Amino acid sequence: MEISERALARMIEAVNKHLPQRSRTLAEMLKEKYPTIRARDGNEYLIERKELEFIAQYVDELDWNKFKIPIILEMCSIGNDTLVYVRDRLHAEFIKRAFGYDRFVEDVMVLHMYEIAPIRRKLRTATQVMFTVPY
Repeated sequence: MEISERALARMIEAVNKHLPQRSRTLAEMLKEKYPTIRARDGNEYLIERKELEFIAQYVDELDWNKFKIPIILEMCSIGNDTLVYVRDRLHAEFIKRAFGYDRFVEDVMVLHMYEIAPIRRKLRTATQVMFTVPY
């Protein structure tokens, strides 16, 4: 059964409704007792302070105003493999420092599925997975 590009795009959009309407900065969220993100689906999600504090340990304080929360992990299936892309430069630098991953292709961090498990375990609320399809 062939699925149209439009139908596939709508399905991916529905799967990604948990993504934020807009990102917020690490600096702004660290000032709040209960930092939250509003998602495209209208729900509000609490970001745990301990996760923000963990991130702050690895990000230069001068970059806190530029570091966006949540950290987006973009999943993409390529053939039989699923890869995870981290496109934001500051997010990639943070993951390199905090978790030791150092695989870049044209300024994009590329992770394998097994490599996101420790990231998601440590940053359950401060990371979000975005699903994409290759072009």
